Amino acid sequence: MLLLLSAVLLAGTFLLYLSDRQQRALDRPLPPAARLAGLVMVAGAFAGWGWHLGPGVGLFTALWVFALGAMGLPMLVGHWVDSYRAGRRKTSRGRV
Repeated sequence: MLLLLSAVLLAGTFLLYLSDRQQRALDRPLPPAARLAGLVMVAGAFAGWGWHLGPGVGLFTALWVFALGAMGLPMLVGHWVDSYRAGRRKTSRGRV
């Protein structure tokens, strides 16, 4: 049950990121329906965590899982987009 709640929460977090106009993973952000689906998934997962573990521990854990997804995905995408572009090389002085 906890793995399912984590998967739903992370999937909702990823949908929220990929539907944002500032995201860098896709050429165009996902449509607004994806943002709504992400919000529903995140809210449902928060409710599930709170129901399964109790309001204190459940919501605290849900916040940490959400924070890991909300910070980890943009950092990974930024590393992937910025570090592996063809024709760009890093130098010790910071010039390209």
